[in-house]
Amino acid sequence: MHMTAVERPGRRVVHVLRKYDPREWGGTETHVVEVTRRLAALGWGPEVHAPAGPSEPDRALGPEVPLLRYQAFCPFLGPAEKRRALVANAGNLATFDEPLRLAKDAGLALAHLHTAGRIGGAVRTAMRLTRRPYVISVHGPLLARKSWLEQDTARRLSGLMDMGQPIGWLFGARRVIQDAARVITFNEEERRALSEVVGDRAVRLDQGVDLKRMATGSAQRARERWPRFARARVVTLVGRISPQKNQVLAVRAFAVGAPEDHHLVLAGATVDAAYGEQLKQEIQALGLGERVHVLGNLDAAREVPDLLALSRLVLVPSAHEAFGLAVLEAWAAGRPALLAVHSGLADLAGAIGPEGLSVPTLEVEDWAQALRQALANPVRLDVAARAGAAQVRQRFSWDVVASKVAELYQAVLEEGARR
Repeated sequence: MHMTAVERPGRRVVHVLRKYDPREWGGTETHVVEVTRRLAALGWGPEVHAPAGPSEPDRALGPEVPLLRYQAFCPFLGPAEKRRALVANAGNLATFDEPLRLAKDAGLALAHLHTAGRIGGAVRTAMRLTRRPYVISVHGPLLARKSWLEQDTARRLSGLMDMGQPIGWLFGARRVIQDAARVITFNEEERRALSEVVGDRAVRLDQGVDLKRMATGSAQRARERWPRFARARVVTLVGRISPQKNQVLAVRAFAVGAPEDHHLVLAGATVDAAYGEQLKQEIQALGLGERVHVLGNLDAAREVPDLLALSRLVLVPSAHEAFGLAVLEAWAAGRPALLAVHSGLADLAGAIGPEGLSVPTLEVEDWAQALRQALANPVRLDVAARAGAAQVRQRFSWDVVASKVAELYQAVLEEGARR
């Protein structure tokens, strides 16, 4: 979908993503949609740039935030399935189209990257050549969980040949973080690690949650939409099917720790086909074909709130989370969340304190025990749900997040003007 950007002299900001696809929605897309719509209301001129995607019109951003598509490609040789997986999730894509567009756009004040790698390097080059600043938000593991990231990258690139290294070198892809005017992180662990590289240019922000949207959930609508588990007691995990979200751990813990009358519902697009197949085999091997349901991608505005309204407990056993939007959405829907304690999830566990539900490890036995104890104690579930709801009302507002981003932009532009 191509739209003409609204001209706002000195305040036009382009948000550059490596992917924007409503069929495979995730936390980064939610963040960009919520923040850009509010930035527009604050008098900024945000627009979103993303690689070519679905042809159907976008209905998430609204008319005040133009969506422009650029041409990107996957510079890897190897099996088609593995190349598709890179396009779907965290692959190091490349573009020549986007930096040319940005370099020629004289009305642009600032670029806001939501990706690093070669696309980030292309934007870095365009902005530096035209003497304009850029900032970057880190939505995934980077320095704080470097070993996990390296292992995951090696797994995804196994059997592929990377032909894009010269492009990365040309655009200075390894300098994206170092040359950014600000590096935005969403957890304290990552901020500390990045501050060792960029000093006080590393800043931490919270994420937010749409309380009104999450309050629209209806358990009755969920029962009508998904009659196969309408009479069950439901435990839910919302997130893309990928090793990061750790659905296999959830299934293994559920097999041991959940009562027979409970069903586990996994909602999210499969962005890693190999992991999706592993998950399917695990469900069958554990004899859970009738009690574990893989729903695929859900509509964030209607289906996710309904599913949460039906759920007794939401699981977040992720191997890494920059922040953990799934936790906020569960709390906003009035549901307790059982979450791991690391990366961004550690910040959320600290925010809710002892009234929350958490597991200090990613061991199946520990998760099974925590699940068993939580589901056997309705009073404990209610306490956690109330505490989470109080947290999102008091602290996690998209309006506050957008205001802080606007302040950051203003500071960056004023620094540039002084120089």
